Amino acid sequence: MTYLKAGDKIHTEDGNREFIIDSLIHTGSGQGDIYKIHSDKDIYALKLFHTGDAKKLHKQIERLKKRGRASSAFVHPLYVAKVGEQIGYVMEYVGGDHYRNASILFNGIERELGDGSTVRMELPFNQKLAILDSIIGALMIPFEADIVIADVKFENIKVNMNNMNDFSVKILDTDTAVGGKSKPMVSGTIGFMEPLVMRGEIAPNKWSDAFSLAVMIWMTLISGHPLRGRKYEEPCTQNIDTYTFATNPIYIYNRKDSSNRPLESDKRVIERMKKYPSYFLDAMHRTFADGLFKGEKRTTPREWLEIIERLYEDHFICKQCGEEHFFTTAERVCHICGTALEAPIKLVCEKSALPGVHLFNGSEIWSGDLIDKQNSYQLFKVVVSDYDKKYGLLCVSSQDVTLELKNGLVGSFSRGDVIPIFMDSKITIGKYNLNFIGGKIK
Repeated sequence: MTYLKAGDKIHTEDGNREFIIDSLIHTGSGQGDIYKIHSDKDIYALKLFHTGDAKKLHKQIERLKKRGRASSAFVHPLYVAKVGEQIGYVMEYVGGDHYRNASILFNGIERELGDGSTVRMELPFNQKLAILDSIIGALMIPFEADIVIADVKFENIKVNMNNMNDFSVKILDTDTAVGGKSKPMVSGTIGFMEPLVMRGEIAPNKWSDAFSLAVMIWMTLISGHPLRGRKYEEPCTQNIDTYTFATNPIYIYNRKDSSNRPLESDKRVIERMKKYPSYFLDAMHRTFADGLFKGEKRTTPREWLEIIERLYEDHFICKQCGEEHFFTTAERVCHICGTALEAPIKLVCEKSALPGVHLFNGSEIWSGDLIDKQNSYQLFKVVVSDYDKKYGLLCVSSQDVTLELKNGLVGSFSRGDVIPIFMDSKITIGKYNLNFIGGKIK
């Protein structure tokens, strides 16, 4: 086995390009090592396989190259490289301070305090949803093409944290991907592998990736693991991970089997499962109970995309601590900080089937949110009024708007004016009437 050092030179298989080793990024215990390399001023990464059938590896790499970039999220081979008897490939380099491991969704991120100390904090809920949306959208592509990646987990995904409006992701280790009925080179990682794969009874397939994806969503939004309940703490004659995730897996909120419920100390899991909407809970049950041993019953990536979008539309944040809550919740106070919950104001259109839109500082209100999804154009933007420092609607459209108060007073507003928000008022724009609702938990 060859170990490369800084300054060593490697060449593509055809000899047309030369790269210089910069540093070792990762020593793989399984397939191979990852190096940072450069050619002129361009930076790349090299994956050099430890061992394996060179012809088979070569065929696999060439297949991935021909498949091309189905999405910019996937890091695919660019060139085949050979070092002695070892084969590898050159790929895009995903590094720098702005790329973070996707485990930040579960572990949070360190923030520096004013005194120089650091504290680990959860990502804001909207950021979690944005990152999950990017991950799910990327994984949906191979899933719907009947391609299995086979090792979907946080550690194989990088998140671009450089732009707070981006949160794009890079999916690594895509050389494990195979299509159809081909058998992947890897089985997965404990905790993210479905039980039958971990038992060795079946080879990973696209439904295995759906299982892994649901585990990541659970760990991000709920915390803990969907199969790790009180049985994990009970005496066991076999390896506890094998028992929990392979030989005797039980979803901790299985509706027909309560034997593996969370421990009382797992308060975060218990409280979050109480408040999440039924469509989210049903999707988890389909994957970890109904679909535990029957992959085709699991929630698909496309369905998860719709669920994440609904969670975004249905949530609001505790003003005191930032904990997420939902309009369907029965809670009256935040279970984290004890603050009384007050849902944000919602703007709706009379006689419209559209659900309306919640008003957050800086959010844009489009006609497609309220009136008609066809030919949507921007109506308002939520701003803080200079007059009373409260929320108002900045008129963006060229249409004139009238505001009628409960006492019958009427005011007219044009583009550039800010309409004050009063709960009992009515806004008229063209032939449509808009009303404010909210301020209370349903």
